[in-house]
Amino acid sequence: MRMAKFKSMARVGIFSLAILPVVVRSATIRDDVPDSDYVALGNDPAFAAVGIFSANLTGCGTLIAPDWVLTAAHLILGAQSGTFTLGGTAYSATQIITDPSWNGNPSAGNDFALVHLSSSLTAIPPAFYTRSTMLGQTDTFVGYGFTGTGLTGWKTLDGQKRGFQAVVNVNNPNFGNTALLFGATFESPANNALPLEGCVAPGDSGGGVFVNDGSQYYLAGVISLVASTTGNPNSSYGNISGFDSILPALPWINSTIGVPEPSSYALLLTSGIAVLCFKRLNK
Repeated sequence: MRMAKFKSMARVGIFSLAILPVVVRSATIRDDVPDSDYVALGNDPAFAAVGIFSANLTGCGTLIAPDWVLTAAHLILGAQSGTFTLGGTAYSATQIITDPSWNGNPSAGNDFALVHLSSSLTAIPPAFYTRSTMLGQTDTFVGYGFTGTGLTGWKTLDGQKRGFQAVVNVNNPNFGNTALLFGATFESPANNALPLEGCVAPGDSGGGVFVNDGSQYYLAGVISLVASTTGNPNSSYGNISGFDSILPALPWINSTIGVPEPSSYALLLTSGIAVLCFKRLNK
C-alpha cells in the first residue's frame, strides 16, 4: 500500500473541555458488528494489564512489571505526578520518565514514558514481543478511549475497555520514523475487513498493541496517534491506527525498570495526525 505525504497535523484532545463530546461511551468499530464483541475482546484476561493512565492528559498504559507502567510520552506534558487505574483501583505514580529520544512529535516516534507506581500490583505483566517483523501481521489494540463506528468516527466515551484487530500495513518515510512507527488501516466491511476490525480513538493513547503467536499474546507496541489520508483523522473507515514498536526502546525500558539484558519478559498520507488523549475531567 503506497501512502501519500502528510500535509498537516492535528492534536485531538489537546483542547478545552468545552468542546469535548458529552461523556457517555474506546476504539471505533465496524458498523455491522455488535459493540459487545469488542468489549469482550478488550476484557480478555490476556489484556488485564492495560489500564487508564492520567497525568496532565488522560489515556492508557500497560503494566509491564509489578510497579512499572509503559505509556505514551505525549500524555505527560511535563507532569510530575499521575495515577494508573487498574481493576477499578487507582495507584499513584512516584516517578515519570519519558524516553530520552522523544522530541515532542508523535510522527517522529519514541512516544514512550515509564511510570513508577507507589505499590506493586498482582496483575501479570505481558511478555514483550522481540521480533522485528511487523508488516503484514494482525495486531490487537486495547484501550479505554472514545468510541463510535467507521461511519461516524469517534463520538462518545463510557469508560469501557475495548479491543479491536487490524493488519499492520503502513510503514514508509511519509508516516514518520520507519524503524519505530507503524500503522494499520481501518478497512470497511466491503473491503475485506477483519471480523473485529477497528481504529484507535482519543483516549487510547498509551494503550497496548499485542501480537498473538498462536499460544499467547505479546506486547508489541504503544498506541500513539490516528492518521488520515483525507485530512480528517476522526477514526472513521480508511483512517490509520498509529503505534510505536517497543523493540527499539527495549534497552532503555529494561535499564530503567531494572531488568538485565536480555529481558526476562522477552520472547501514514495527505492529511492529519491526531494524538489520542483528552483532558482530565476532574480538574
